[in-house]
Amino acid sequence: MFFSSNALQQFRIPGPTQSILLVACILIFSASFPHDCKAQSDRTLEKQSIKKDIQKYRINISKLQEGIASQQLQIQSSKEKKRNLLDELAQIESRLFSQLKKLHDLEAEMNKQEYLIGVKETELQKSQRAKKAVQHHLQERIRAYYKMGEIGVANVAFSTESMPQMLKFRDSFTSLIEYDKSLIKKYRKSIYELQQAKETLNLEKTVLHDFLSQAKIEQEATKTIKLEKETLLKQIETQKELHEQAVMEMEKVADNLSNSLDALKRKDTLLDQGFLVDKGKHPAPLSGKVTALFGQERKNRLGVKGKTKGITIATEGTNRVHAIFDGEIRYASYLYGYGNTIIIDHGYQYFSIISRLEKLLVKEGATVNQGDIIALTGDTATLMEEGVYIEIRHGSTPLDPLQWLDNSGLVLP
Repeated sequence: MFFSSNALQQFRIPGPTQSILLVACILIFSASFPHDCKAQSDRTLEKQSIKKDIQKYRINISKLQEGIASQQLQIQSSKEKKRNLLDELAQIESRLFSQLKKLHDLEAEMNKQEYLIGVKETELQKSQRAKKAVQHHLQERIRAYYKMGEIGVANVAFSTESMPQMLKFRDSFTSLIEYDKSLIKKYRKSIYELQQAKETLNLEKTVLHDFLSQAKIEQEATKTIKLEKETLLKQIETQKELHEQAVMEMEKVADNLSNSLDALKRKDTLLDQGFLVDKGKHPAPLSGKVTALFGQERKNRLGVKGKTKGITIATEGTNRVHAIFDGEIRYASYLYGYGNTIIIDHGYQYFSIISRLEKLLVKEGATVNQGDIIALTGDTATLMEEGVYIEIRHGSTPLDPLQWLDNSGLVLP
């Protein structure tokens, strides 16, 4: 027992002092004992089903979280690949720029080489024409020289010129021929040198052409690599977007599952509060006519007035009194002003109080189920107050029993 006999004798209905003490009694009960409410069989099955669903949701959420983590790793990998490709593309762009500059330089050098070849070709043609002209003059001089023949007695005899003059003329003519010869030799040398220079320039042009061709091949190869890298970059970007979309969808599904899980948890918690869930469905402890309503001003047979905190059900003779819901017996004994009283803790600070009982059939600490017979009524128990008195409290707050009970077995005023 949780109260001494002297303390319990301080309760009396319906006086205000007794009500205060009853509130204190209930508060002590709610603070002293944990919830130990055994659910009904159908609620137990439902709770088992909810537990399975909760476990299933947790497994699915865990799998989704693993999937999200995997997708996020893929996204990170895609980002790293993208960064690497962008670096490679930057290097390729730099290489292409260098190759383009090289091509421009080679083309400029090629143009310069062609210009030099053209200059040498012009000089060569000029030298060849000059050589040809000198050769022509030389041939004419030689022909004239041979026509003149040797200076003999006949030439001297018949010439108008003197011998010294003729010898001087011959020497001058011979000098001209030698000069022409030296000039031709000079032009031949110049032509040879020009031809050698032209060949050298052509050879350099060929080399430059090869360099230019190779540079163009390298440039095309670099462009191909760039195109491949850009294509790969687009693929990686597409994959990253797909992974991000997958993460968004999985997070949405995970949120929905989490919301469903929270709803199941709330439902599971609510099922633990079966007394609250079945509000308005609890069977009355016994059938009969309700003679006193909740909050009604009443006067007992001793003339004491007060506002009732519960209801009274009229009864005659011996009747069975049933537990209105599962719970644990917190008090089962005589209570001054109430008579024989049973207080049942239904969990979550919900209590039902039934008093003015003839015989108590349960003991403190016992567990009862809804519908269990817990007491009997009798005429002796209702000598001071008529009918069986019923209260329902949440903590220290009295509640209207008619809002919690199934009234189909009661006759209301």
